[in-house]
Amino acid sequence: MKKTTMILLALASVTILASCDKHEDKEVDGWKPIYSTETNTQDVTFKQSEPLENPGRIYTYDNLLLVNDEAKGIHIYDNSNVTNPTELSFIEIPGNMDFSVSNGRLYADNITDMVVINISNPSAPEYVNRIESIFPVQQFPDEFGPFECVDASKGSVVGWERTKLIEPKCFR
Repeated sequence: MKKTTMILLALASVTILASCDKHEDKEVDGWKPIYSTETNTQDVTFKQSEPLENPGRIYTYDNLLLVNDEAKGIHIYDNSNVTNPTELSFIEIPGNMDFSVSNGRLYADNITDMVVINISNPSAPEYVNRIESIFPVQQFPDEFGPFECVDASKGSVVGWERTKLIEPKCFR
């Protein structure tokens, strides 16, 4: 019986060692930082239209539909015809991930600042104010799991995107 146990242990050890390939990359789902290399990430600009690339938060206000384009800004649509909303304007806000609306004013994060925009005329929004440094620098994604470590030499982190990572070093 002792000999059989030794043989089984030897076979198990060989099987375990054979299944370990130290050169194989381990790919996992995780988060990668989106960097802004622009020198001025505080610039808020207004455009007539912009293609929606990475939709995030969605908000309705009166007959408006507001859609966050993660880390880029906010699209404002006329939602009078809910089956066919039409874009009225796009507010480019670098690093924007979240926003709220009250009394015709849009409050949005702009990396570490909050900007206030008057959207009473949604076709021509107007800059109202900036409150500086009220949000912390986002060093990791909101969700738990593996993520690519932040490299400050690549610029400011303005958001996170879900992607495949190879052997990530950071976890939350």
